[in-house]
Amino acid sequence: MKKLTILAVVFVFAVCAALLAQQPPASGARGGGVPAASGPMLDIAKMLVEAINKQDTAALQKMLAPDAVFLDEDGHAPPAQKWIGKVTTGTPAKQIAISATHSQMWDDAGWVSFNYTLTETFQGQPKTVKGTASIVLKKPVGGDWQIQLVHGALDQRVAGITQ
Repeated sequence: MKKLTILAVVFVFAVCAALLAQQPPASGARGGGVPAASGPMLDIAKMLVEAINKQDTAALQKMLAPDAVFLDEDGHAPPAQKWIGKVTTGTPAKQIAISATHSQMWDDAGWVSFNYTLTETFQGQPKTVKGTASIVLKKPVGGDWQIQLVHGALDQRVAGITQ
């Protein structure tokens, strides 16, 4: 019963957060006052873009922490290596562009988020996918920043709820 109560509380918080995220900030500004990405967090986002656009699997693998997790838009958690395979395969190479970056950094952890546009060829036809990505990073003592968590979400339009 205790586990069910905890799950219910987590579910309620998640639903509240999702509903609040649908509302624009009171100031009318985008991003809710979180500063634009800068420094190492922006550098990581740019390195990610460069590696995807060049189909550089090795660069992406080097950026991932050994226990990195990828969460897709449906809540699945496939191995992060599978995510690398998806974004680095295909002919011609997938091309990703990012915008609206935001980040925050502490001594040994940080996050960066951005909107993305990913262009690829699917079943012989060019396709463009838009979405938002959020990345959590950690910095081991004496090491480089490593991606700990990647969450990718596709833009979705729902009549009456989103614009």
